[in-house]
Amino acid sequence: MEKSELKKRLSNIKELPTLPIVANNVIQLTQNPDSTAFEIAEAISLDQSLASRVLKTANSAYYGFPRKITTINYAIVVLGLNNIKNIVLSASIMEQFSRTGENLLLDRRDFWKHSLLCGIISKKISEHMRITNSEEMFMCGLLHDFGKMILDGFFHDEFVLVLKLSNKKNFTMMEAENKIFGFNHSGVGALLLRRWSLPPSLVKAVEFHHSPDKSLSAFRIASIVHVADYLCRRIGIGSGGDNVLPDLNKKAFKLVELTSKQINKMSLQITKEFKAATGFLYEGKEDI
Repeated sequence: MEKSELKKRLSNIKELPTLPIVANNVIQLTQNPDSTAFEIAEAISLDQSLASRVLKTANSAYYGFPRKITTINYAIVVLGLNNIKNIVLSASIMEQFSRTGENLLLDRRDFWKHSLLCGIISKKISEHMRITNSEEMFMCGLLHDFGKMILDGFFHDEFVLVLKLSNKKNFTMMEAENKIFGFNHSGVGALLLRRWSLPPSLVKAVEFHHSPDKSLSAFRIASIVHVADYLCRRIGIGSGGDNVLPDLNKKAFKLVELTSKQINKMSLQITKEFKAATGFLYEGKEDI
């Protein structure tokens, strides 16, 4: 990938999306250990739509909390800062990129289904590996492919050529993107996340999820997302655009230490969480 070409192309976009002010403020507050629940709740409440989404999510089947949560303060106490950060970030990004134009060759619902499932599997793998920040791994999986939304929204005609080339030549999306653009969705997604000043671990997980062994500092998190992505594709829930099962990085799979028996056992819980989670990530679209 030619990073200089990528930066040059993206710098020419006058309306490259920025993280909404309220969402950005909330993210910064959740990353500050001195922030109070009151300050975070106050920041969320400045955006009624966001506040509504947080409360809906807190009361969703995904979290299964027995008592109804009626205030943002209580939601923060119950869910914790990491989950609140994930809800705010995912809601803001999905709202922005769900509004961009239609593409008959890339089904947006399939895209977000794959992203959601990849997030859940990434979280489950990290729990299996006894990693403490499993909630952050959910976000890494959820956003791993969102560079495709940027390419579709801002380089639409060329992205259509990518999709056509992938289908005609049976290329992976990465192969087709590199041929048409000279860069790919992994680099695009990482660049925008970096511009938004999001955690380096999240940026690197997105950037290296197709090639985890190219980053020593992010090998573990990129490997988790890589394996989660592969498992999603293997069971037929792809992110749209190609029908090619990508190669599984053997070093990454060895790192996560998953046996077939463990995968099968994990899949039951993943399926349950996936069904529960679609309601709040697709607000008003629960029929997906």
